[in-house]
Amino acid sequence: MVVVARREPVVLRPATRGFAGISEWYTEAAQTAFEERSLEELIAQRSRVRGLRSITIGRDGEPIGLVEYRRDGDWLVMPFIALAKPYRGWGYGSETVRLLEERAVRDGIAHRFHAEVDVRNGLGLYFWLRLGYRPATAHEFDWHEQGEPARMAMVRMVAGPGESAPGR
Repeated sequence: MVVVARREPVVLRPATRGFAGISEWYTEAAQTAFEERSLEELIAQRSRVRGLRSITIGRDGEPIGLVEYRRDGDWLVMPFIALAKPYRGWGYGSETVRLLEERAVRDGIAHRFHAEVDVRNGLGLYFWLRLGYRPATAHEFDWHEQGEPARMAMVRMVAGPGESAPGR
């Protein structure tokens, strides 16, 4: 049993090492999120446009989660986020998403965010709603027409420096 002592902030590191620790909990986390890709497939899909970061607590921590993201035009898309079971419900996932959003806005990469969640994943849907995301409308994405019917697009838009908040 892991006892979680929450104090150090989340750190996102390139997912290039520490996969042995991730493989211990990945299968259960992926099944919970209805993610069909194996850890090996997820790792193989990394590229310059598709990022994969390990989530750690503090700079020296072992990976407790993974977040996948990619840029799609002026959107930052997060198709997958998973945490090891003992770390769920402590705010690490929310902190991870906010950290990615803040970096994207600060660096001028994106002000619009798109998450993907399996419609069977009620806790995942609730997670994104709590973070201010809403279901995308059909005209917002071609993805709705091309995407898998079991996945739902959730979107959130934030104002950049000196801008007023975009419509929700």
